[in-house]
Amino acid sequence: MKTLQNYYNEVGEYGRKLYLRNEAIRTGKWDMNEAFLNVEFPDVAIDELQGARDLAGRVKQMSKQEFRDWVTKNRVNVITSDLYILDEGAILRGSVVPAGDLQFIVGDGLEDLIECNVSPSDVLNLTNHEVYWVDPVVKA
Repeated sequence: MKTLQNYYNEVGEYGRKLYLRNEAIRTGKWDMNEAFLNVEFPDVAIDELQGARDLAGRVKQMSKQEFRDWVTKNRVNVITSDLYILDEGAILRGSVVPAGDLQFIVGDGLEDLIECNVSPSDVLNLTNHEVYWVDPVVKA
């Protein structure tokens, strides 16, 4: 997984914000995320923390097969990650979008460092994580 410094170097404070949020959601350690938001984003810190805590309450750890089954069951055709899509700790969200829109949404998602939009097959074919962190709520 890329480091906090990698995200900061590439995307600045927004990259740092996403990294710390991701780490807090996965580990339950909120101190660094909360302190950072209060200093760098004081106007939205309370809402950002609540949104992250809400996500932490519903995010699921899945095996590759469970992730594949979830994609199939929910007919997910776009996966969006908070951090780099191929990083094991990235939190994945699924969406169902009209087939005609896929070419405009997926594009070069594998080249994006944050908020990557890719096809589920890219995630399944290019990764072999022990754990996939998944927000089970599918966006329609």
